[in-house]
Amino acid sequence: MKKYKLIKYKKGSVILKDSQNPKDSFYIISRGSAVSYNNFYNEKYTYKMGNIIGLISSVTKEPYYSTVETIEDTYLFEIKTENINKINNKHLINRITNYLTFILETWLSKYYSIIVNNKIDLYNKEDILIMASIYKNNGFTDASYRLCSAYINLFSKDYNVDNVKDFIKNINKSKEPEHINNNSYKMYKGYCLYCELETTNHIYYIKSGKIGIYNIVNSNYVARMIYPRGYIISSYTPTLEYKTLLTTAIVLEDSIIDIMTKDELIKILYNDADARLNIIKIISMKIISTALKIKAAKKTELKDKLIVLIYSVLKIETLFYKNNHIKLYYTIEDIKNMLNINNDIKDIKEVLKDINYLEYDNSYTINITNISKYFFEYKNYT
Repeated sequence: MKKYKLIKYKKGSVILKDSQNPKDSFYIISRGSAVSYNNFYNEKYTYKMGNIIGLISSVTKEPYYSTVETIEDTYLFEIKTENINKINNKHLINRITNYLTFILETWLSKYYSIIVNNKIDLYNKEDILIMASIYKNNGFTDASYRLCSAYINLFSKDYNVDNVKDFIKNINKSKEPEHINNNSYKMYKGYCLYCELETTNHIYYIKSGKIGIYNIVNSNYVARMIYPRGYIISSYTPTLEYKTLLTTAIVLEDSIIDIMTKDELIKILYNDADARLNIIKIISMKIISTALKIKAAKKTELKDKLIVLIYSVLKIETLFYKNNHIKLYYTIEDIKNMLNINNDIKDIKEVLKDINYLEYDNSYTINITNISKYFFEYKNYT
């Protein structure tokens, strides 16, 4: 760490300020401690020796979502963001990726704690047949089949297993993926990569197409996020105990997917500097998007909720997407479930009409007609 600049902040100093544009650097605490807080989630987090500060906003160029203030004299190593692709310290690379994964789970747990109707649902999944029926009724039949299959394999002695076997008889599986070469596969629309009862050591890199990440919350399917090409997703066992962190991944259009293990991903992080920076950007943008969802859920007015939520979706879509208009895969029903609001679809449609550069079609799919102008108006709005 000697090659990085060491900076001292006196007790009570503000290192980063909520809503300000990010610096071109981030920090690792060498000695001392600091506390972070924000105006949309009433909870403080303490940073101690070895913790990372400011990385997420510095790589995404999104404004800081929290203020970080020292609670004692604190020494920080300053690392220029542009030097991430020059880091050859395996310990530091692991620290960064583990930190980002933990922060993502932490913000996701906060998001679900806000939108669940019953706090006990954070720790328990609904009845398997209810879950399978929800996916089936919404057209995700392969996800329904996969949930039932996983349940039968995991709980073969359960009292409900015969009912699940009867239910699965009337469900057709999707077409199986075709192996292209090495670890690349062509996957067809509707195919379920994994479900909420499964965890693996696999990483999925989307070379083309789209993958939707869903789970069952409040007896509805919730679109956690829909990822376009360029993103990676995983089905790891969450570190935190919340069952709502377990998800189902569904192919939303014919896609080319690379499947790799976690060890293979780590090898790429060590050996490919450009891929390392991209993966750090991907996880960081997932965190930013989740924090924005919490902001949206906390808003009082429906229009405010919709503006912020759609911005959170667009930040994911535009990380590698350069066109200025886009047809989102989210329907109005998806938006309603993501916010867990009681408004009628008709009410949401009326409010959407009042948001510039946004429209919806007959299937209630949302279109953004001018992304750059939407972003500009969002910044003026906030």
